[in-house]
Amino acid sequence: MSTDRALRKQQQLNNLVYVVLSQAKPGDRIVDFCSGGGHLGIVIAHMLPSCQVILIENKELSLIRAKKRSDELGLSNIWFIQANMEYFTGMFNIGVALHACGVATDMVIEHCIQMRASFVTCPCCYGFIQNTSKFNFPKR
Repeated sequence: MSTDRALRKQQQLNNLVYVVLSQAKPGDRIVDFCSGGGHLGIVIAHMLPSCQVILIENKELSLIRAKKRSDELGLSNIWFIQANMEYFTGMFNIGVALHACGVATDMVIEHCIQMRASFVTCPCCYGFIQNTSKFNFPKR
């Protein structure tokens, strides 16, 4: 990865974490949807030890890497669930997603709205966005 790209990714993480830190209260449950290797959720768990952080990811290897990283940091306020996000029905206060692919960002936002939760997202994969049975673009 180029230095410029790494810097942009670090800036994205910093900005998302900053917003979550400004919104979170002790005892909040924060869900990192489409968490991948846990880059966002692990930082949030480290910065907010009084909150519960749940990483939701459908790829087992990504969650294994995230769990290993969190174990190395000794985090005790973080949980891992391997599932598609629509299967998560737990209560939460804040939903986050960094680079949830294609329509997944819209699904995260929709899930957060249904739960009346705050949300912080940074989408990606604009090339994969298309009309689906769940969402049509542009939204009106």
